[in-house]
Amino acid sequence: MPLHLKSCFAGLSLALLLYANPAAYGQKAWTLRECVDYALEHNITVKQNEITTDLNHLAVTQNKFALLPTLNASVGRNWNFGRTIDPFTNQFTTQQVESDNWSLSSNVTLFSGFQLRNTLRQSQLNYLAGKSDLDKIRNDISLNVISAYLQVLYTKEQLKVADARVEQARQQRDRVKRMVEAGTMVQGNFLDAESQLSNEELSKVTAENQLANARLSLTQLLQLESPDGFDVQDPGAQVPDAAVAALQPSQIYELALKSLPEIKAADTRISSAEKGLSIAKGGFYPRLTMFGQLSSFYSSSSKKVSSVDFNGFQPDGSVTSGGDTVLSPSFSTTLADNPYRDQLDNNYNKAFGITLSIPIFNGLNTQTGVRRAKLNLQSAKYSAQLTRNQVYQSIQQAHTDALAARKRFDATGRTLSAFEEAYGYAEKRFNAGLINSLEFLTATNNVTRTKVELLQAKYDYIFRLKVLDFYAGNPLTF
Repeated sequence: MPLHLKSCFAGLSLALLLYANPAAYGQKAWTLRECVDYALEHNITVKQNEITTDLNHLAVTQNKFALLPTLNASVGRNWNFGRTIDPFTNQFTTQQVESDNWSLSSNVTLFSGFQLRNTLRQSQLNYLAGKSDLDKIRNDISLNVISAYLQVLYTKEQLKVADARVEQARQQRDRVKRMVEAGTMVQGNFLDAESQLSNEELSKVTAENQLANARLSLTQLLQLESPDGFDVQDPGAQVPDAAVAALQPSQIYELALKSLPEIKAADTRISSAEKGLSIAKGGFYPRLTMFGQLSSFYSSSSKKVSSVDFNGFQPDGSVTSGGDTVLSPSFSTTLADNPYRDQLDNNYNKAFGITLSIPIFNGLNTQTGVRRAKLNLQSAKYSAQLTRNQVYQSIQQAHTDALAARKRFDATGRTLSAFEEAYGYAEKRFNAGLINSLEFLTATNNVTRTKVELLQAKYDYIFRLKVLDFYAGNPLTF
């Protein structure tokens, strides 16, 4: 999560001074900080992108080790039957032969057009871009939770207004009833007061339903099973300082470029695409590799001489020019199995070499790869520009919405003051019998409606300022 969001949520917890246990949401109201933290911890989209980030990190680790030499060992045992080649004598034999092969080999790439190093760097950039994507998702969820939290606060205050209006209408009805009984008012005024009380009670039911829906929306964002027993703590949200609204959209945009993770992700992907182009161009360069191998083998057909006995001189089948038989020395040789360890020692082999591979023609694969990498780079640049355009347009819209919300809030406040003054005057005239109940109910409804509109304007303005604060990198505090 970006530093400015960490600080803003720390500020929220300090400002609210509430430290409830989220697990016990049926017993204690939640703070905004708890709602945000819980949503980030349990959101499925966040978890999925955390896995993607972990996979990108594994790719970085893999590409780091790709720079190191490979080392492989192999052991094999063979059973040959019938006519076969003796691996020891390299001659045909019809005997059963058992043989073992042992080898240890290593390969290392000395030069490959810097493809391995560029691949490592590209994977690191992809990992950073993925982390920025995850930060953006967390930011979006946090803003959604803040909006839903403010909506709950708004509907709670709306319900308080509805409660007060019901009580006021009930008192008014009782007062009119006494005046009717005293003969100072007609029965029609009492019926109008009863009607007003019914309307206020209906407004209260509507406010209760809106609060239930707001709680449901927030609990769904938090991935809670049920909104039953869920409530939020009221930090006494006041209209914050509007200094950020005094900035121009271009000024807020410059601040956003330094903090928004989507900007960082887009720029990082440009760098990744540039490394991809370097990787593709590396295919034009020769490739130099070195290998080494240690090996030995064993064969059951391998024998060694255990003893040699002299049998005297025996005719060899030839005669001299004088007709005498030629005698030659005769020996008998005794063979024994060649021990396993001795064979491995005697057949021990070492080998190493260097290979230079020069690309000449490979079906235009390298040229095609370079063109594809250039197109990917251009696409990444367009995506980055599109992201910047969208952020700037969002800031423009947020700035316009904040100014409009402020005007609406101020205008509604002035309207409420006028209606409350008119209501006080109408109440006195009604009690004096100078106006009828319809005129008095109109004054009452004007105040009720405007109070609700003022609450709505207040929380809408607060949220619009929070959005601007978010883009400007300011702490989100009440």
